Amino acid sequence: MIYTITVLILKLKILIYKSLNYKLLNKVILHGIPKIVYPQRVSIGSSTRINPRVFLQAAGGITIGNNVTLSYGVTILSTGYCLKNWSTNKYLKEHEDIPIYISDDVWVGANVTILSGVAISEGVVIAAGSVVTKSLDCPNSLYAGIPAKKIRELP
Repeated sequence: MIYTITVLILKLKILIYKSLNYKLLNKVILHGIPKIVYPQRVSIGSSTRINPRVFLQAAGGITIGNNVTLSYGVTILSTGYCLKNWSTNKYLKEHEDIPIYISDDVWVGANVTILSGVAISEGVVIAAGSVVTKSLDCPNSLYAGIPAKKIRELP
């Protein structure tokens, strides 16, 4: 009984959140409420599924394709410290905003972190707990680890 009430409350919260962010989330399937910083710099394709505790920091822009799954606890950060002149920046703390592109049919596993400047090819699966620091160029492949590396191609 309590579980049913909890689920109904969550569905009501999702409905309200989706209606308040209709322009961004109209074709998205929400299973939880994501935290989005700079929502105006986010583009999400249709049939994309977003699970609980997803965090999108979109200062540099985030583009997510169609039929993408962002599993529980995914963090996508399109900004980071600028390391070009570290001797000065270690005091200034300036950030560098670089866009992230996620192609169609990508599955991002639970608790994955994707860092700025990354592009992910179509059909890629990223294993749970991985950290993506560079672009994943091989379509239809499994990537895993810290940093994420290609494990194998998918049939």
